[in-house]
Amino acid sequence: MRKPGPSLRERRRERELELRRADALAAARAVFAEKGFEDAQMGEIAARAEVSTASLYAIFAGKDELYREVITTTAAAVRESVRAELERVADPRERLLAVIDSVFACWERDQALLRIYVRGTHGIPFRIREAMGEDAMRIFHEFSAWIEELARDAQRAGWLGGLDAGTVARALVGTAVTVGTPDANPISTNAEVRKAAVNRLKQVIDICATVGVKHLCGPFHSSLGEFTGK
Repeated sequence: MRKPGPSLRERRRERELELRRADALAAARAVFAEKGFEDAQMGEIAARAEVSTASLYAIFAGKDELYREVITTTAAAVRESVRAELERVADPRERLLAVIDSVFACWERDQALLRIYVRGTHGIPFRIREAMGEDAMRIFHEFSAWIEELARDAQRAGWLGGLDAGTVARALVGTAVTVGTPDANPISTNAEVRKAAVNRLKQVIDICATVGVKHLCGPFHSSLGEFTGK
């Protein structure tokens, strides 16, 4: 016998919960963009979402969970926006060159998105970054793998010369985002890890020299956060 599906009332309740969740995320996104994690208050987010504080806590266990969700959805929004922009570019070389323009165009269209990204990657409390772990890194690695495939397309079309496609992809991603990874941390206590970080920086410098870049900047503040846990 076929099991009956959810009733009309249950479906209506699910839709209402989805709408309240979306409103809560939109409100949290605005408040976190304005004030950052530490200064944002659940009561203010609830008021912005036009729900009671108790209702907000019924949807999200607390500010940590809500912030993790905002950061994760923000990262996914950036990725999808860039993908959509680049799908309209047919030439492999132009598509690769358009990566950074698309990322910065996304920031320019949505300043709140930029503020959340900057605060989320450089000012996020370590306990939240640790809890996000797999979700955040999965989004980043999927995006990086996609950029590397674009670089390989350009390489197959003869546009990269002798440059390694993976190295070019990492350099492009690093132009718009700063990510310190445990396997290439320049201030690690492990000498081999420090050596890997220096080699990665040398690769970036080589790429910059190849394409004629005269200035390269960017401190290792994310690596510092990875190492110290702060």
